[in-house]
Amino acid sequence: WFFYTVHVLLIASWLGILVGYKSRVSSLMAGVFMLILLGFIFSIGKVNHQMLLVLLPVIMAFSNWGDAYSIDARRAEPPSQAEGWPLVLLALFIGFMMFTAGFPKILGGWLNGDTLATKGHLLNQYFVRGRTELLSGYMVEMNIPWVWSLLDWATVIFETGFLIAVMRAGWTRLFVCFAVLFHFSTMLTLNIAFLVNFPAYAAFLPWGKIHSYISLYLPSESDSNHLAVIYSMVLTGIFIIIKIIDKNDLILQLSEPSFDDLAIIGTALVIVIALGFRKARSLFISVL
Repeated sequence: WFFYTVHVLLIASWLGILVGYKSRVSSLMAGVFMLILLGFIFSIGKVNHQMLLVLLPVIMAFSNWGDAYSIDARRAEPPSQAEGWPLVLLALFIGFMMFTAGFPKILGGWLNGDTLATKGHLLNQYFVRGRTELLSGYMVEMNIPWVWSLLDWATVIFETGFLIAVMRAGWTRLFVCFAVLFHFSTMLTLNIAFLVNFPAYAAFLPWGKIHSYISLYLPSESDSNHLAVIYSMVLTGIFIIIKIIDKNDLILQLSEPSFDDLAIIGTALVIVIALGFRKARSLFISVL
């Protein structure tokens, strides 16, 4: 009964975040309930990389992220001032988490040209753990040492460089885009999908520009308050469709990664590519 109760409260908290109802309280409670559940799950010995999903609502609760496109936005009192420091703190957490993954690789010899650590990791995933889906078979057969050495260096530079990128907002967004490309490639080759990181990455999308774009199609500011329910229904519907396809193997028969991993991470990749083309286009026009 204890775990059922915590799960129900967790679901209610995330629903509050989704529609923007009592956003700060819902965000803090979601973090607390997830931390309680993960504490019991991790107590049996296996610790997964899921802390970003716990930290995200707790940190963003202080950004006043529920004051627009939400049910809270319909309250009588004026909206709170948006705070930027939670984004900086979130970027710092991501940077440290990436650094703790990259620095041990340096100590472990990943920068040694003869190590080919990425290939060794791939062979372990393929033959020992049985992760043989998607492009892993093609990568196992690829025997080009300089490519594998390049991947070793690129991985270390990306993971350790993320902490330095936190110093500038533009650098942080660039490394978040690199993170999406990194996770997409590891999903295709190693069959490892870090899906829990993506809500944290989404916090660094240019939401100000997105808001300005949406506002052009709103007859009045009050209409934005009703969009919370509409967006929530659309997102919930898309999620249900993805889960139905995944559970019934209607498109792909994969053991790992799952169809929802492919759908969500693939969508994130499309967004990153679109943003990249948009940025390149604006730079090209400014040069001309």
